[in-house]
Amino acid sequence: MSAHEITGPGIDSTTRLRRQSDIRFRVVDGEAVVVRQGAAEVLVLNETASRLLELADGTSPLSALAAALQAEFEVAPEVLAADVVAGAGELVAAGLLEVVG
Repeated sequence: MSAHEITGPGIDSTTRLRRQSDIRFRVVDGEAVVVRQGAAEVLVLNETASRLLELADGTSPLSALAAALQAEFEVAPEVLAADVVAGAGELVAAGLLEVVG
């Protein structure tokens, strides 16, 4: 399965994302405990997804988020870039992030 199939159309390294307005979260031991107020749902995210949620400011493209994460994770840059796009797509599909623009 390609990254495009995972994320759906429109999400790539140039995409800018921000948290949905009804999202509240706190990071505990590297994992984010997320409350989606509108859906009355609580989720727990792993360390990588937690960092994406923290970094998604609506102004930085995914490529910049991947560059920021490169200093934190020991993985090849091209692998990390693909993982960031795929992970961002999953967070959009889960209703935690939204595409800006």
